Amino acid sequence: MSRRRTARRHVLVVAPQCASMEHLTRLEEAAGGLYGVLADPALGGCEPGLPDGRSALVTGDGLTSRVVRDTVHEAVRHAAEHGAALVLALLGHGFAPGRSSTLHLMCADSTEDLRQDSVNVSELLTVASDHPGVAGVLGIIDTCHAAGAPPAAQDLTAGARGGRTRLGLLMASSLGQPAVDLSFSRHLAALVRAGLPGAGGTLRVGEVLGALRAVVVGQNLTGLDFDGDGAAREPLWVARNARVRDGLRGGLGGRLAAEELTEALAAMDPLMPVPDITADVHAARRCREQLRGLPASPARERALRGVDGLLVAVRTVEFLRGWIGGDLTSARIRHALYTMLAAEGRLPADDPNPTDVAVIDELTFNHPATDVDGRRSVARFVALLAQACGKDLKDPELRAWGHRIEAPVEVNDAIVHALRRTDSQRLGLVVSLHSSLTGDWPEVLDAWLLLDGAMIHHEQFPNEAADRRGAECSVEAAVQWAEEHAATLELPLKRLDLAVPSGLLLAWRPEEAGVAMLLGIRYDVRLHWSSRLTPDAVLRSVDAVVAERWEAIAECRAGTPVDWLPHEDLADPQTLRDHLRFGRYTRGIGLTRHPGADARLMEMLLAYTPVLLWPHAAEGFPKERHGCLDKNWWAMPGALARAYRDRWRGDADAGLADLRAVWDDEDWLRFCRSFRTSTPPARTRDEGTP
Repeated sequence: MSRRRTARRHVLVVAPQCASMEHLTRLEEAAGGLYGVLADPALGGCEPGLPDGRSALVTGDGLTSRVVRDTVHEAVRHAAEHGAALVLALLGHGFAPGRSSTLHLMCADSTEDLRQDSVNVSELLTVASDHPGVAGVLGIIDTCHAAGAPPAAQDLTAGARGGRTRLGLLMASSLGQPAVDLSFSRHLAALVRAGLPGAGGTLRVGEVLGALRAVVVGQNLTGLDFDGDGAAREPLWVARNARVRDGLRGGLGGRLAAEELTEALAAMDPLMPVPDITADVHAARRCREQLRGLPASPARERALRGVDGLLVAVRTVEFLRGWIGGDLTSARIRHALYTMLAAEGRLPADDPNPTDVAVIDELTFNHPATDVDGRRSVARFVALLAQACGKDLKDPELRAWGHRIEAPVEVNDAIVHALRRTDSQRLGLVVSLHSSLTGDWPEVLDAWLLLDGAMIHHEQFPNEAADRRGAECSVEAAVQWAEEHAATLELPLKRLDLAVPSGLLLAWRPEEAGVAMLLGIRYDVRLHWSSRLTPDAVLRSVDAVVAERWEAIAECRAGTPVDWLPHEDLADPQTLRDHLRFGRYTRGIGLTRHPGADARLMEMLLAYTPVLLWPHAAEGFPKERHGCLDKNWWAMPGALARAYRDRWRGDADAGLADLRAVWDDEDWLRFCRSFRTSTPPARTRDEGTP
């Protein structure tokens, strides 16, 4: 019953008026209605297909052929940057020049039969579907001669992607045939809003064509469904089935449960109702008994697994709401989910909706093949969520829930796993290079062993040569000292926090130190700014601001809370200083190019932000590469440590490994406050002054 996660989808609707042709009075209405259903998260499931938050509904007078081509190409690049499928709708006047069979879209500057001032739709679709990174193209063509839109077969089976292209087309008319009054687009929008009885969770090209042919008369609707990518997550689909969306009306069962049950039960009997267990589970039990009375078959077994999964999901949501109650928050749900997925190396491609129903639905119906029925994943998530909410994992109610979902062993295993993870996080080692008065390699390094966030041991390690090699030897000595204490405490040491001066942050990669084995292989190494331990007056004055910005970063619900600064924004230090003082950058700060040896720039930026990212690769970290951070944001900074390990082990796709980060989160800011109150102030270089 493992189901693949829905891929990201972008939409662009282009509907130009043509000055040389009859004005289409319903063009804007049809384009707007189609865009509305495609951009509806519950129906079309698409995001706007143009960058920078611009509207992806492009319609009206003045749209020249060049503007249309440039807009579509921009949408293609944007989809490729995010690994998204592109739903591209083209509405308006169209012609096939002379005796050719190629559709051209007419724009503001077009004249019928003149190719140069029109848009070759076949060429446009070829470019879009063959672009590396685009997860497929679904074209909706509502013009006269619409059946001239498909690219030539050799263009789909060759090209930059070697034939691994995916293209679906819905076309309003055959060659030589008019499309009347945009009825195809208008009926398509109505169909998506209403849904299709007896169909599955998503509507495919063939299903939509079959339904529309009954209502769009006088036009020969045609379609194409080409899939040359065997590694694709899922088939191309037009929209979600609104009938399935309403299948579970109470809200305790999620979309994947509704889709799976609708498809599985329809395969058994199209008239078999999807159980609604809003009030109790009797309907699902009756459905299960009814299925068990039918002859054994693969279809029956799938339906039984679907009903069982629904029972697990709903019982789990009811349990969480009753047991955890008011401590159940979206932040804790997200934390538990990403903790589990990151440890298993299966972070989602996008940020899932952090609700109890959505997450349990996802874990129950979209689990790894090694997890036979999703119960193992659900149990692990619930145990981690209970920890995040401060619940006692020895509470008998937790094991009672395990029996109700027929997973007592999985729940016991999840409790053991969660407790072991807690043990692995209890100890931490902090090593600081803050004692240097010049911001260079210090003559002594300070080390603190932390247990449950409290300092329990402190030691100093000399660096007599005051150089990099000596500092790395001192760090290793501190690690060995901490490991001896860890053995006495019978707790593992997994985390190493290093506080480093500004200039050394730019040149030193301490996770790559280590004689026998890299520190980054043995420990999760995190970098911090050492000046927060001994701040000057200016740093102290913005200390509360930095804490507030961390809180805003931690509570961000969508996207990556980072303001990216291109190199030109750093050229004038006075202008940058003014922007920082005026509060222009309120989140984390990312640099698209390495700042060289400019320690003063690092000091200026770190004074105002708890999170600073910069690339160490020569090519920098331009906008088109930000997607890898978007995917991993909720697992940071641990995701960065894992990316480094992947790169060392030969994973060429570990793009996140090209980033460096200072990560002064709530734990570090608390440690700095504790250090300042328990340690006499030392004279330091004025690193913090902006």
